[in-house]
Amino acid sequence: MNKKLLNTLIIASLSATLFTACSSKKVEPKVVKASEDTNFQCKQDGVLAPKWTCNPYAKDSVAAVGIAKMNAGNDKSMQRSEALSDGRDALASQISIKVSNLFKSYKGTTGSGSASTYDKSTSKVSKQLANQTLNGSRAINSWMNPATKELYLLVTVENDSLKNGMNNAIKTSFKNDNAMYQKFLAAKANGELDAELEKAGM
Repeated sequence: MNKKLLNTLIIASLSATLFTACSSKKVEPKVVKASEDTNFQCKQDGVLAPKWTCNPYAKDSVAAVGIAKMNAGNDKSMQRSEALSDGRDALASQISIKVSNLFKSYKGTTGSGSASTYDKSTSKVSKQLANQTLNGSRAINSWMNPATKELYLLVTVENDSLKNGMNNAIKTSFKNDNAMYQKFLAAKANGELDAELEKAGM
């Protein structure tokens, strides 16, 4: 056999072996970390935005986001008032849910009150706290979306303020039903109501 032909066959054989070995290797998928993936970043209408616009949070407070579009008159003061009102409505809704959950848990613990008394008490406490939220809440951060000109406000009310308001509102609403109020006092003395307030995030 010709030496040149032999060398050619050897090279071809080695190339085929290498190609087969390389093609049989498993290709590991790239692991993308959350910090590298833009899908994990907060966006509003495709624009990168502060994290609180997606997940409202403030230490020791209940927080919500209020949003308002720019009005026809380009009145920024009115836009801010609308965003603040929207944020307060969102806060009041959150607090109403917390009150309802608290009352369900409290009623289950004490077994007190008829359905009508229970519903009236829940409603009274929710309304009182909603009013308190309007008075005690404030905007602690703001952001204007450069694409849509929508104003975002981070609106909060402090937990301590809500907790005090909750205690006062419950006392007022239960005083009409002495047996229910006495059980409330007993539960409060045992720290059960405070524990439920903690669970409710207040």
